[in-house]
Amino acid sequence: MRILLLAALLLPSSALAQTLALEDCPRYAASTLEAWISSPELHLAAHGYACRVINIDAALTRARNEGLQPDEAATWTEAYSRTLDHIREAAALNRRWATPEAMRNLALLMRLEVKYRKLADR
Repeated sequence: MRILLLAALLLPSSALAQTLALEDCPRYAASTLEAWISSPELHLAAHGYACRVINIDAALTRARNEGLQPDEAATWTEAYSRTLDHIREAAALNRRWATPEAMRNLALLMRLEVKYRKLADR
């Protein structure tokens, strides 16, 4: 993962944008995503935020599929609310980026926002 991060920081912006795909998000370590999120490069930060949300969604979906216990309902609701906040942060940054890749990210983020709004309201 460190090699990937180093390569990402050394590649020119246009080359890096072509190498980043949402489908690859599960392969990135949380530390890589956090480095991207804190990057001054808008495209890296936007992609890092989107990937973080995708990975959070995958983790919560796996956990939910393992079975929700009734006494854990408040914990799940809080997790869904925090995830919704992350989704909104990612969407705001992708709106600022305003490229075709950002629009693709926004389409996914909008679907996740609808999903987590419903889950948080339960």
